[in-house]
Amino acid sequence: MPTETFNAGYRSADTYNEMLPPHYYDGVEDTDLVEDLLTRTFGPAEHNRQGLRVLDLGCGPGRVTERLAPYAGELHGTDKSEGMVRRFAASFPQARATVGDTESVVAQLLADGSAGGYDLIGSFWSMSYPLLECFEETGPNGVVAVGDPAAGVLRADRIVEGLVRLLADDGHLVMLFFDADSAEQRLVTRLWERIAPFPGSGRGYTWQLLEQGLLRAEREGRGTLTTSRVSGVAVAEDARAAREWFRIGHLNSFTGLVDDPDVLAEIDAFVAQNTAPDGRVLIPSGVHLVHFRAGTAAADSLPGTDG
Repeated sequence: MPTETFNAGYRSADTYNEMLPPHYYDGVEDTDLVEDLLTRTFGPAEHNRQGLRVLDLGCGPGRVTERLAPYAGELHGTDKSEGMVRRFAASFPQARATVGDTESVVAQLLADGSAGGYDLIGSFWSMSYPLLECFEETGPNGVVAVGDPAAGVLRADRIVEGLVRLLADDGHLVMLFFDADSAEQRLVTRLWERIAPFPGSGRGYTWQLLEQGLLRAEREGRGTLTTSRVSGVAVAEDARAAREWFRIGHLNSFTGLVDDPDVLAEIDAFVAQNTAPDGRVLIPSGVHLVHFRAGTAAADSLPGTDG
């Protein structure tokens, strides 16, 4: 298939913005979940004068970065897509912008002496990709396994360990990570597994690796981990938009799937099942909200203290 079509939704900022439906959880958008956590952690952005060193990994065009930027004295955005980084740089001209995949970026930052260099690290909907790529690579011609599973686990562990090492004392790691058990993701899993099975325990394996790595850091006394799972919906304005979200956003315009009549029929059935009377498609979604705080701050859990 043409390489310019495959994964275009994550290479072109315009295509990404056009296909992405708003995601709502507990009545607010996903970006509001992030803003609320930042407000509880650092105080309101308009009152913040801390000048934090902020890193947004897999920043895309900067949609969620807008919630981080008010806290930043130094802002650094990275993404493997040149198109996304160009849009990020245009939106945040004072920021440092780097083209590179997350695994390589984290390794390079540590090699350059940036351990402990960030007060706030964000990764929103994007960390599953570098963790999955420790086991397999998906391209226009299919899915190819990378090395053996044990080596993949070691690579994934190095990424998570690298995130912790990049945090300053009392630094914060904040993430939005997709919930593999949502109806939306269960459909995506079924469709992709027509091509190849997911590694490890399945579609939720990358979440397990991330959570286990951060819990390991907590057991070692290097920080505290808080996670919450929130159910919600992605709202497509009509059936066409919903189909495009699955075709471009989830299936990456991969010919082996989007040209399969059975795949299209399964998507259409899912869309019809979740179409509201007003014509909008309410796609059942779910997200893990992750907050890892570096350092030993047990006293912050006591009543009357700010966490």
